[in-house]
Amino acid sequence: MLASVVVARALDRDLQREANLTLAEHHLLAIINEADPQGIRPTDLQLLSTLTKSGLTRAVDRLEAVGFITSRVCPTDARAQLLVLSAKGRQKLRRTAPGFFRSVARYFADHLTERETETLTDALGRVAGTGRA
Repeated sequence: MLASVVVARALDRDLQREANLTLAEHHLLAIINEADPQGIRPTDLQLLSTLTKSGLTRAVDRLEAVGFITSRVCPTDARAQLLVLSAKGRQKLRRTAPGFFRSVARYFADHLTERETETLTDALGRVAGTGRA
């Protein structure tokens, strides 16, 4: 657990300094980017993030205010909203990616052998799969 906290704090610090994004906001942009092109419901976004409902609301409001995401009415359920990555948000992710991946390497991947990386990837994939049922 301690390693997780240390790495997350370091990534957060780097992202805030280099991109004016928190790690949580960057993660939300990445999730939305990988979602259906039509968009993702906020409730589904929350399930894939580490944020509480109120934390998600604050982060989404900020990302929308700076133009990285937009919301629109769901075409199949007019009561629901879908969140979509804007062109500005895609550009932010592209520009942020090299520095983010360097930070991931610096604080995490560079400390593992290739075999440890493979083992950890397999193990964490199985663990993540158990939480989706």
